[in-house]
Amino acid sequence: MKKLFAFISLFLLLSIGSAFADVTVKKLADGNVEVTFFYGNPRATEVLLAGDFNNWQNGAEAMTKTDKGFTITKTFKATDELRYKFISDGNWTTDLKAPDFVDDGFGGKNSHVVIADMLGGDDDAAASKAKINFVSWSMFGIQANYLTQGAYDKTEKGLDLDSVTIGAKSYNKFVGNFLPNCPVYIEVALAETDLEDYSGEKKIKYLYQKNGFDDESLEFSEGLKQFVSGMFANPVAYLARANNNGKDVASEGPGSNPFLGHLKFGFNTPYINFLTGFNYAKPDVRQAITWTTVCSSWDAGYQHVGGFNQFSLGSKAVAALEEATGLTFDIGFAPNKTGDRKGTKYGYWGWFDVKKDDLVIDFQTNGMYNGDYLFYEPVEHDFIIGAKDKIGGLSFAVQALLATHQKSTAEIVAFNAADNPEKTDPNILDYFGYSTDVWYRSGDFDGIQNMAANVQVGYKADLFNVNLEYRFRGMQASMLYLRENHDDGTFDLSNTLGLLNSQRIAFNGSVNPLEALKIDLGVTAEMALSELKAGDEEYDVYNGQVQSWWTARRFDEEDTPLFNRTGGAEFTFKPAVAYTLEDYGITIGAYGDMNYQAYQWSDGIDEDEANKYGASDSPFRFKKAGVSFAMTPDSDIVKGVNVYYGLDMSNKTRYFNTLIGQVMFPGDVTANLAFGLKTENTLSDGDVYKFNSDENNPFAFAVGVSKRFKAMKKPTLYAQFVYNMDPFKHFGDGQDALNLDRCNVNGSHEKEGVGKIDAVDWYDGRAAMRVGIRWDI
Repeated sequence: MKKLFAFISLFLLLSIGSAFADVTVKKLADGNVEVTFFYGNPRATEVLLAGDFNNWQNGAEAMTKTDKGFTITKTFKATDELRYKFISDGNWTTDLKAPDFVDDGFGGKNSHVVIADMLGGDDDAAASKAKINFVSWSMFGIQANYLTQGAYDKTEKGLDLDSVTIGAKSYNKFVGNFLPNCPVYIEVALAETDLEDYSGEKKIKYLYQKNGFDDESLEFSEGLKQFVSGMFANPVAYLARANNNGKDVASEGPGSNPFLGHLKFGFNTPYINFLTGFNYAKPDVRQAITWTTVCSSWDAGYQHVGGFNQFSLGSKAVAALEEATGLTFDIGFAPNKTGDRKGTKYGYWGWFDVKKDDLVIDFQTNGMYNGDYLFYEPVEHDFIIGAKDKIGGLSFAVQALLATHQKSTAEIVAFNAADNPEKTDPNILDYFGYSTDVWYRSGDFDGIQNMAANVQVGYKADLFNVNLEYRFRGMQASMLYLRENHDDGTFDLSNTLGLLNSQRIAFNGSVNPLEALKIDLGVTAEMALSELKAGDEEYDVYNGQVQSWWTARRFDEEDTPLFNRTGGAEFTFKPAVAYTLEDYGITIGAYGDMNYQAYQWSDGIDEDEANKYGASDSPFRFKKAGVSFAMTPDSDIVKGVNVYYGLDMSNKTRYFNTLIGQVMFPGDVTANLAFGLKTENTLSDGDVYKFNSDENNPFAFAVGVSKRFKAMKKPTLYAQFVYNMDPFKHFGDGQDALNLDRCNVNGSHEKEGVGKIDAVDWYDGRAAMRVGIRWDI
């Protein structure tokens, strides 16, 4: 269902919500409070409760299914405040009947419960009274980083201290209504200092550092004196690495931290709702049919200029239209100066959505302009239309895009040069704020090349469900307000529409032949939409000098447009199985990811060689596999056990076997232990992808423990040691949690370096000891 807009009053939320949820409280004799959460969609298969009280997704708890929906009861203190969401069949869902809401910072809403208010009868959420909630996401950490092999002679092994860093991130938010029916969201970013330079931001605070010649460039005694002086005298400026607020290469806009991050405010009236956003404020997410058409990561203006306004129907206007027509309308318009996400180009998005029972019809249009005024000198206009419906267990959905370009690539490059006269390599990527993958634009309408579409048909029964999908995307099918940031690996645009110049048929199904057994299968066939090859303008522009440099650093080989194909397909197979022993609280699962290439190639290309994967030197590739074991024992000593085995064969040089054990103890204590084995990829072409056994680091391990406290606003304290692998999330991403793709360890993405880093290479030749604390208030 479409996500609803954060500034619409609860009356509107209740009128068009897709699930009926509720929360009730009951005071116990010991002074504590029993809180019951209810999610009223009995057609869902699995619903989890995730919130700040159980560490969100990392501690999400399964709800019990009833005839009317899903329910769970938990005990809290009478003084507690709760923020939460439901995860319904993998989809994050706001409880639309919660007493209150707070902006989650990503264009959505977290449900919010103040237990004391509910006990006092103050549960009239529709009132939208004046009230400001304080929300903070803050953390502090120290890391000692070691080299486990020589920086130049990688055959030398050891453990050599290379640096000691301190990291601090703090985002403090004031969310609520500053006056009745006047929502506000203010975020102040106090610090954004990383523990290491994996993100390329170079916002590092060193206590000790060696240079590339193994000489100490900062002695520990000097770094320690700076640390003590900074923390004792000016901790905010010290941890934030604050400068004089002057603009330089490393500090766009007003300067360094602290700074105003998100700023959103507005008003809700019976007939119209208004919201305005500035800086890093995110617009409300739109997902009305199958696509997300306004994403949660689009900035109002990351260069600290620009912004957006949003106007939509108020609750009485919606009610009046529904009474007159029997239909529920959602209509809005968002003029803005964030068409490029930088905040320097005017644009708009607008929508018209109508709903009757399960039938939804949605239209959206987007625009971007190069002129000094709104609607002057158009660059791009998008038109998106879609519909979905359900008949019993059968569901249908279709959505289509027409992207029209009023300016060609050459004209846009000229605009970028005029905007940045000092720039030596003006290009289309920078013009769009590094938020598009459509680098070739003819400026004319080129038929199917300017179009994309998605059709889905699904059927859900008690014992099985199936979903069929067809989608295609032309070479010039772009969509504004979907982020495609090659810097940090955010690919909302291509994940939504697919690869450029591609079409895909997909099947996803699951069956429960036994109550305890579930079998899943996903199969896709990826094909070229048309033959585009060297000599075609689309091919030559895409592989131009600047663009090819970005491509080489940011993408896997399978992430590029489908060039030089005349027919055939790439097939992907993803089988999975899970077996649950409910009496013992045990679930065992396994999966595999495989590919097979059978493309027909343009003249002059060796078909046998072109269809080979680098990692297998064959048209067939066994990419990844995993086996999981999860147990929730009936014990006062151990609350849960997870074991993950992963085999990653996607790297062209080395295989990566990993085994991870996780144990949850009472008192919110979690312990993790991981082992890794890196061996030669014996299937790849050894003459091309050379394996050096003397430089290889075959053995890797990691250990980590975390404890979540109930006092001091529930901070999480953690300690970790990693050696030649790092299975934990990055600092600022929930760094005490595992960083897994199902059972396989994830890699990283280095912004100013090589781009995507495979898991087998991430932290290879390095080790680190970390301690830290984080708050999610």
